[in-house]
Amino acid sequence: MQWFKALSNTWGRLPGAVDWSRLCTRAAAPFRGCLQAALAAWREHRRAMLPDDVLHTFWARSYPGSRTRRYLVHIPHGNNLGRPRPLVVVLHGCRQDNHDIEQISGFNELADRHGFLVVYPYITSYRGLRNRNCWGWWFEREIHAGAGEVEDLWQIVEQVKEDYAVDARRIHVTGLSSGAGMAVAMMVAHADKIASGATVAGLPYAEKADAVVHAFNSSPRNRAVTDIADEMRAEMGEAARTVPIQIIHSHDDDKVLIESAEVLRDSWGHCFDINLDKPFKTRQGQTGDTAWEHRQYRNGRAKSSIETLFLEGPGHGWYGGNPGQFSFPDAPDIKRTMWKFFVTHPLR
Repeated sequence: MQWFKALSNTWGRLPGAVDWSRLCTRAAAPFRGCLQAALAAWREHRRAMLPDDVLHTFWARSYPGSRTRRYLVHIPHGNNLGRPRPLVVVLHGCRQDNHDIEQISGFNELADRHGFLVVYPYITSYRGLRNRNCWGWWFEREIHAGAGEVEDLWQIVEQVKEDYAVDARRIHVTGLSSGAGMAVAMMVAHADKIASGATVAGLPYAEKADAVVHAFNSSPRNRAVTDIADEMRAEMGEAARTVPIQIIHSHDDDKVLIESAEVLRDSWGHCFDINLDKPFKTRQGQTGDTAWEHRQYRNGRAKSSIETLFLEGPGHGWYGGNPGQFSFPDAPDIKRTMWKFFVTHPLR
């Protein structure tokens, strides 16, 4: 009976392990349509039975710099496949994978409560000199629409939209560290499609590698705000729109210094003509040993266009989540702050 049990377990994992759409495209042409429809229906039935995550493969495309990648999709409990749901893309940081950020962020619990989908892409493979598993936010080839990592990530979103019912007005992105840098790149390169986003220990768009502390750089320096804003405008082109952003950072981050968060804030304000002289709302508080200040800025609208949540105490990592590497649980629960921001900032 052991062999039968092993076979059953393997068969049960097939929906996440096999890319059925790729398999179908290789089927004989006369049977392709029927086979694909049957397999898609069977896969949806199996997916509805899975309790948590589904593992998918994104196969490299023909545009420059595309690579085969893996990603997890968390389906909220009590899933209704026919109802369009918000989607939150969560990007891991350096020396992490998508399982790590899934664990420490705690987004799955929030998704189960509020009924939204979460996708956790894994960089999987990459080129260029970088720390392990870093997204390439400082490489020109990775941050422009139509090529590289930023396009792969959007095409993963498109693939998720094909497999699940997604509310196209409520696609949001966030990330930690290098993942936050790439989240910013997504917000700029696909400004007309990303509703809003958030960064944790992140960096401005088109920033250089010497903006962070690393083995060859102990004195970080940022690019000029005006230069970054010019890069943003050039990338967005006719698709330009004010993408609401929430910037979360610690004054005690010793890897990505608080100045990067300030330059990110200021470049966003400069690009979208948002007055940063005086926030329209400021709150202060303390969670455990972590003091924090939350500011909101707007450009004449009722809702905020830029929000900052700056902390005192914790270092470089995720705040208020679950225990783990690069995690500081004794801090404000930032996933809740993000979700509140996302809910109030759908795509117009």
